[in-house]
Amino acid sequence: MAEPLKPIGFWSYTSSDDTRSGGRLSQLRRLLADELQLLIGRRQQVHIFQDVAAIPHGADWLKEIHKALGESSFLIPIVTPAFLESEMCCLEVTHFHQREQELGRGDLIFPFRYIDVSDMERKEAHDPAVLDLLNSRQWFDFAPLRHRPPDTEEVATRLAALAGSIRAALRRAVAPEPPPEEPAAKAKPEPPRPAVPRSPERPRPVVVPPTKPPPVPRTVTRDVPVPEMALIPVGHFLMGVPEAESKREGTDDSNARPQHQVTIARPFWLGKFPVTRGEYAAFAVETGRGNEPWASTTLRQNDRHPVVNVRHADALAYLDWLSEKTGQTYRLPSEAEWEYAARAGTTSARHWGEDAGKPGEHAHFSEIPGSAGGTCPAGSFSPNAFGLHDMLGNVWEWTADPWHGDYQGAPSDGSAWTAGGAAYRVVRGGSCSAVARFVRAACRYHFDPADRFDFLGFRCGRVQE
Repeated sequence: MAEPLKPIGFWSYTSSDDTRSGGRLSQLRRLLADELQLLIGRRQQVHIFQDVAAIPHGADWLKEIHKALGESSFLIPIVTPAFLESEMCCLEVTHFHQREQELGRGDLIFPFRYIDVSDMERKEAHDPAVLDLLNSRQWFDFAPLRHRPPDTEEVATRLAALAGSIRAALRRAVAPEPPPEEPAAKAKPEPPRPAVPRSPERPRPVVVPPTKPPPVPRTVTRDVPVPEMALIPVGHFLMGVPEAESKREGTDDSNARPQHQVTIARPFWLGKFPVTRGEYAAFAVETGRGNEPWASTTLRQNDRHPVVNVRHADALAYLDWLSEKTGQTYRLPSEAEWEYAARAGTTSARHWGEDAGKPGEHAHFSEIPGSAGGTCPAGSFSPNAFGLHDMLGNVWEWTADPWHGDYQGAPSDGSAWTAGGAAYRVVRGGSCSAVARFVRAACRYHFDPADRFDFLGFRCGRVQE
């Protein structure tokens, strides 16, 4: 039976970056290893290779590097301009990418952006193909925190998020090699026959048996457009709005206090995008909802835009239908799960920082209430560190929670707060017609579950089976 990958990693960096940062890169490597060890438990020892810590004096340095790369299950490139200009760092990425391909994987490289290199041109990199490869993977953006002391809570929370992503990748088992075929029993020799020329046979395909029988969905429909999902790791965060943020944004936010610690003890899946018009259409046609307001919105939309004009009950019906079609358990995220995912390890008002910036710079919102002119295609802006797009702006998103006027008595385990509360349902994220103060990770609002609006949609959650 296939086993998960061992918790052995490779810290790819330049010593000059570590020196100029006062040894912070080495500290971060040790903190990440400790965080991953907490998640892995005691059965296996976590080891993240770093040359200065692992290669003894007098050893063949290049030989030890190649050996460590060959034994590693994941790679963390510490991306800076100096890293991309380094021949050795590019070789390390290329070498490990070959190992990743041999494992039949494409999720074992975790680019750790220590300095923003978004304006770096391909010709400036020692190997432009390495830059392209790293850009094809989901970045772990540490640049906003690189001047924070390593022992701060913000840094610890971000490293916990990365450790959770690494653990999730390691636990995706690798398919075993097929067992060797038993040699056929020896038969009695036959008289030789004249050789007959024939065309060469095609090689027989190798069938790799699954590690275990796959779950059998209750119904299988191959043409169902299944939303792209991101696995959200375990962790903890401070939920709610600090008073300093409310003062800066010019808002009350008393409904998002008191701030309280929430622990997400189990990973869960969340849609990378809000449910799109094209995804919802398959459900609507099959269930007789093709002529409802979602289809006749006055907005100019195509299938990549988020579906709007859907009630809370419509979202639940879609999720039930998708669960039935796929055999997976889809649901709305709880309000706590939503905020945890939107923050993605940050403590600022927005995942890109405190300031909202201009409309269209980081998210789709409005300078004047109601004047944005409509939604934009899902994924028009860069994702947060969990790989989620449009968590802020574009459309408000339904959650599973009834509305409570504040957080007094709120659960601390990330579950939906279903006890008590009003008939309204919590929505999160702001929208294309909302102004910046609503476009914050901790901002709360509510609608009647029967409401339909041109700026109201939802996002899929899914249970980690």
